[in-house]
Amino acid sequence: MTSLIDHSVLLLIHRLPTLTGKVLIVADENWARVDWSTFKAIKHCSINVISNRFDVAESARAEGVNCQFNDFDLTETESHSFDYVLYRVSKERSTTHHVINAACRVLKLHGKLLITGAKNNGFKSYLKRAGNLFGEAAYAKKNGEHYLASVTLHDADRNWLNDKSYQRVRPTEALDGQYHSKPGIFGWDQIDQGSAFLVTHLEEFLGAYEQSPHSLLDLGCGYGFLACEARQFNFQHITGTDNNAAALIACRANFARHLRTPNNVIVADAGAGIEQRFDTILCNPPFHRGFKADPQLGTKFLSATQRLLTPSGRALFVVNQFISLEREANHYFNTAEVLASNRSYKLIVLRQ
Repeated sequence: MTSLIDHSVLLLIHRLPTLTGKVLIVADENWARVDWSTFKAIKHCSINVISNRFDVAESARAEGVNCQFNDFDLTETESHSFDYVLYRVSKERSTTHHVINAACRVLKLHGKLLITGAKNNGFKSYLKRAGNLFGEAAYAKKNGEHYLASVTLHDADRNWLNDKSYQRVRPTEALDGQYHSKPGIFGWDQIDQGSAFLVTHLEEFLGAYEQSPHSLLDLGCGYGFLACEARQFNFQHITGTDNNAAALIACRANFARHLRTPNNVIVADAGAGIEQRFDTILCNPPFHRGFKADPQLGTKFLSATQRLLTPSGRALFVVNQFISLEREANHYFNTAEVLASNRSYKLIVLRQ
């Protein structure tokens, strides 16, 4: 099991038994493979976890670990209240800057930020910036391709790292002001080209139904682009669901702005726990978890779609050309056909 855990995360976990006092773990998708039951043996410190991923938060809570699920929002956390903050750098720069800034505020004077990451994650740059913010020249210990550093908070002037106003949901220029988004969402400030390709074929896809579909699920909705673009096709109810706290915030904002149809935004890990079934499912599935490709994610979304689709319903997935999703889909669906393709993407129609 430990071989599946991100190695930078393991470096932090191995330090936990040596810590005392109050500890905050900032856990993003890189912590998805952690066995939280092992934390019960740690007795010398008080562990608190904050995660922006619902599956991580649920796994931690199931093992009795105190975990908050939110968009790394520590505004209600008492300043200078933690002895340690443990953080494995995130994939997005603005997220990492936001967490380092937050750690600076919630740590006690002379408290420590234990920060890890790989060289190709931009770790050395993050460490230098954290050291400048904390008032200490910090150095890292290397473990293979991964690094661990301890940065002590000193009483220094605060020159906050640029997190692109992480917590603010805003219209973005790249989206022509039509959609609201925020840092913390994959491709937050652009229209994903795969999703854009899917949208251009919605009319063709929906025109193949014998009877017009009534319900739509945007599975892994992000900021809600696919669902909002499908509003013109007269669905009677539209649902978006995602595992990412930032995505849920932005999707709700866009649904409120664009949808007049009854709608809902549900927090769920690949639709887990949703009982309703849908005539139409649209999906641009992830294939990476943090910095690593995770082939099991495609299977996870196919299995969820099989469960959530009505018997006469259809799903439309967009994937990169090199991903053989239709081959895997044959284990779950009677039909898996390519509707359209270009040099980069293909659209796959799934039917029960």
